Amino acid sequence: MDILKRVLKLLAIYILLVGLNIISFAYLYYQHCVIVNSNWIEEHIENSQSLYFHDALYFSGITYLTIGYGDITAVDQLGKFLTVLQGFSGVIINSTFTGMFLYYLVKRPRNIIITNKIFIRYKDNNDRFYLSVRVGNKGRALVNVNRVLEVFEYEESNRKRILHMAQQYHYFEKLLYWDIDLHDEKNKELLDYLKAAIYQDKNILIRISIIGTDIEGGEFVFVSRYYTRYCIHFIREYIGLYEWQSHKRSTINWNDFNKTCRLDDKKIQDFKNL
Repeated sequence: MDILKRVLKLLAIYILLVGLNIISFAYLYYQHCVIVNSNWIEEHIENSQSLYFHDALYFSGITYLTIGYGDITAVDQLGKFLTVLQGFSGVIINSTFTGMFLYYLVKRPRNIIITNKIFIRYKDNNDRFYLSVRVGNKGRALVNVNRVLEVFEYEESNRKRILHMAQQYHYFEKLLYWDIDLHDEKNKELLDYLKAAIYQDKNILIRISIIGTDIEGGEFVFVSRYYTRYCIHFIREYIGLYEWQSHKRSTINWNDFNKTCRLDDKKIQDFKNL
């Protein structure tokens, strides 16, 4: 659907430019009386009968779209110059838009989305907290996916990266949940930065990046999102996105992509004591 919208928009622009080209040159042909009907050309061209504007419009159209039919012809140097100029402008417009059409038909649209907040998620089944985001893919599947988390802090007017983490995911079809275990000792530094941001108003910036390759087109795909400390929310779980039909998953309701269930205050206090 995204491709169709972009192609239709480009097609409308193309039709408008072609129409303006034909009308503009038709006006010039008519205004300067530089075209006549081939059957009316007399021995002295200056005595040949001039054509009406709709004839000039017809000549302009076939000059742009074809090499002409010979029923109408230019009668002087200015007319020949305008004819060649219009033919050249047609080549430029058509070749440019042909390339753009092919580009938009092949190019993958920006259809990888990341939640607009970053979450500290509590899971009841193992009584652990996770730093979590949900990633959605509205297009073709990706392979060789890298998930990257970076934490930055500001020192005066400079931004400094203080933490970098990455994980590889081999195949990404529709939904991907990146949950980073904050109880794991190797993630203690990340935990400390999060607690400092939430409880001590430390000015940090978190960036989540998704990098992968389109499985069909082989196109490189990159998307990232930034989060300030105000974007860190506590949740219990994400709202499910799949719509079910006869006990089978069917379509995904992308309208609920950013919806979550809030974590109760007691568990939030438990995180503070972590």
